[in-house]
Amino acid sequence: MQIGDRVRLMKGTEEGIVVKMLDKSLVEVEIEDGFAIPVLESELVVVSSDESTAFDTPNYESQKPSKQKTVYEKPNQLKGFHLAIIPLNDHLNSIYFLNPSSEDVLLMANEVNGKNEEKTILSEKIFAEKFTKITERNMDHLNTWAPLSFTILTENSKWSIPMRPEKIIVKIKSKHFQKEKGEIPFLNKKGYLIALNQSHKETVEPEKIDIDKLRDSFFTSKEETKDYRNTKKGTAKTPEIDLHIETIDPYYENLPKEDILRIQLSKFEEKLNEAFVAGLDEIIFIHGVGNGVLRDNIHKQLSQHHNIQFFKDTHKEKFGYGATLVKIK
Repeated sequence: MQIGDRVRLMKGTEEGIVVKMLDKSLVEVEIEDGFAIPVLESELVVVSSDESTAFDTPNYESQKPSKQKTVYEKPNQLKGFHLAIIPLNDHLNSIYFLNPSSEDVLLMANEVNGKNEEKTILSEKIFAEKFTKITERNMDHLNTWAPLSFTILTENSKWSIPMRPEKIIVKIKSKHFQKEKGEIPFLNKKGYLIALNQSHKETVEPEKIDIDKLRDSFFTSKEETKDYRNTKKGTAKTPEIDLHIETIDPYYENLPKEDILRIQLSKFEEKLNEAFVAGLDEIIFIHGVGNGVLRDNIHKQLSQHHNIQFFKDTHKEKFGYGATLVKIK
């Protein structure tokens, strides 16, 4: 018995699809009304498409025109790995991982909290052109859904240079539900698709960075960029990075505090690393005063960084203790 098999309960009339192997003898079956139940393999029988012929019974389905696809039909229209969100009712949703490729993959799915800590919720092998159910989420709490982290490793079916594992983090937001529900390959159900941007190159080329363009990106106007380029090193205008959540994520309303902090710290790390690459002498981070949590986290990370000469509160007359100047070695 495999994931994707259509099965029937031996002690009942219910039919469904095997969506997860729970252990050696227990599987999870999603029955027709969308609910998943654990069932012992010994209590299931795989439904054959030609069982009516085997038992010499009339095949009434063949007399009815049907456009329904079988579970095993290859979804040629999909390229790359995808998430599928299937509404079970007005509140509950099932989240699936789809593997339309011709290779088996090893998948680890984690939940990510506000401290960038991860907890594994799924770890299994997904066969080529198959799927697996990851979790269920309540639509009423969409804004508090934790981001999902996927580590995907493609198995080598023959001797070749192995592809490096890819790590993809997805934050499911309300924008993913703004389009109409469509037919989901493999599952033959209506739902929403989210593409996972996955590289299938066997060798990963280093990213080419335009240093001048990267430096210019720190300034918001052409005048500031021109002043920077025409000023000698050490006297150029110091770029200021605003870390207030409303300037980073326009959909921040109703986000839990830990998610807001994670987004702000991620932006801080991104811009600090870019400053190193661009060869900047210094940079200012505007984090605000608030309860001091963001400031304390930023100062803690800066104190542990070897490329930092010093850092201090700055522009107190303008920001109070809401901005930090970072001097780079």
